[in-house]
Amino acid sequence: MYKVGIIGCGAILIRHIEAIDNNKNFKLKALCDCDGNILNEAYKKYGGSGYTDYREMIDSGKINFVVVATPNSLHFEQAKYALENGCDVLIEKPVSLNPKEVHLLSEIAKQNNTNAYTVLQVRLNPTVKSIKNILSDGSLGKIRGISLVQRWQRPFEYFTGWRAEPYIGGGTLYECGIHYMDILCYLFGKPIVKSSTTYNTKHLNCEIEDTIYSLLDFKDYGGTLEVTISTEPSNLECSISIITEKGYIKLGGQALDKIEDCKFEDDKTKLHFEKIVSKMGKSKAPNSYGDDNYQGSCPNHSELYENINDFKITESNNVIELIAEIYEHSNIKYYKNEK
Repeated sequence: MYKVGIIGCGAILIRHIEAIDNNKNFKLKALCDCDGNILNEAYKKYGGSGYTDYREMIDSGKINFVVVATPNSLHFEQAKYALENGCDVLIEKPVSLNPKEVHLLSEIAKQNNTNAYTVLQVRLNPTVKSIKNILSDGSLGKIRGISLVQRWQRPFEYFTGWRAEPYIGGGTLYECGIHYMDILCYLFGKPIVKSSTTYNTKHLNCEIEDTIYSLLDFKDYGGTLEVTISTEPSNLECSISIITEKGYIKLGGQALDKIEDCKFEDDKTKLHFEKIVSKMGKSKAPNSYGDDNYQGSCPNHSELYENINDFKITESNNVIELIAEIYEHSNIKYYKNEK
């Protein structure tokens, strides 16, 4: 039985509470937040013991599993302390802003006979699982090109508090693009970054970019990436287009939750694709943050907890490295110290 303590009682807390309630191998025991008012509201609502110091919570002996759901730059030190003190840990995205810290946490877990996991729940979208299956069986033939397009809206207020601090929140790719860039790596492997350009087109008074374009090299074919949070007045799309020698597929919707289009050159490939899709199941609605203009990814946290061993921290290696390399091509780095 995992006895769970959660560090950070912000907006994502409810998803972890739901996941714990839906999985009999997990039991909420403690909550931690440095803001006493936020903490009081959370533990009165959900129960468990309350702490304002995560070290005190871990040292209490009441927990053996820690969820890290704090501002991005804090993840490494908090996860490190948990792993070194006998707790397994599940880290919200991004594991770290620094790729070297992701590798280091993996080593720390091995050295202490503990386990580190990461939240990459978009992999559990039925659409993604279906495309993973059809790509794996080779029925589409050779890939000729791919494109990731994420055109989201984020209000001016999004870059307030810790998200407005470059070395705390990191850039738009760490906060918004990461889940869909992870799917790019999950389906096709990590590409080489050939070039990248960033812009501030809406959030003009912010130190963090709101738009990124990149040219990618997958060795045998190319790809493009466009991520923006300056679309008005609402999210427009989140899509991956796949061009192959047997046809094309476009995953889309608001959060890569639909198959928007597909066409194949022969009936055999079409029937095979339709057979896989017929078993796909229905995607969950994307997270809503108060109005229809402001949505996030699909909340598959309960399924992630159920399949926790598929989400070892090493699964984050490719996407964190890819983000860092894209920013490097734009002469940006969102972490200060090398580990």
